[in-house]
Amino acid sequence: MEDINNTSPANGMNEKKAIQFPLIIQALAFTAILYFSVGQTPSNQTRGTYPTSQTQSTLSAPVVNSVLQQASQELKLPTSTLSIINVQKQTWSDNCLEVSDSGVVCTRMRVSGWQVTVANDQNQWIYRTDTSGAVIKLARRDTSLPRK
Repeated sequence: MEDINNTSPANGMNEKKAIQFPLIIQALAFTAILYFSVGQTPSNQTRGTYPTSQTQSTLSAPVVNSVLQQASQELKLPTSTLSIINVQKQTWSDNCLEVSDSGVVCTRMRVSGWQVTVANDQNQWIYRTDTSGAVIKLARRDTSLPRK
């Protein structure tokens, strides 16, 4: 009968190889899952239209949605009537995104973000936002669009 307590070096090596192989497969599978799932956003969440020079990778869907929601609330217009017609990457010189609010103290610091033009059929509005869309400020209101 074979002794099950036998701990010969050959037996220990086989056990280590048997354990290592599934761990390697698990690590590879986990890496593949992360690689293909991180950074993917459903395409139906993005609203608005962009000029052909702008791509989805420049302005994230959460920022698009935040800007459109804030514009809708401020302008008292449904989001379905608004679209984003231009996006420009900007760096603002203060945390107020260079939009002065009365009674608000702005700290001089560089803030990366976006200048976003929102429009409906008749008018357009310029919004400024930080990179994440946490801070959104209306910079210029109600600029009439040229008649078609």
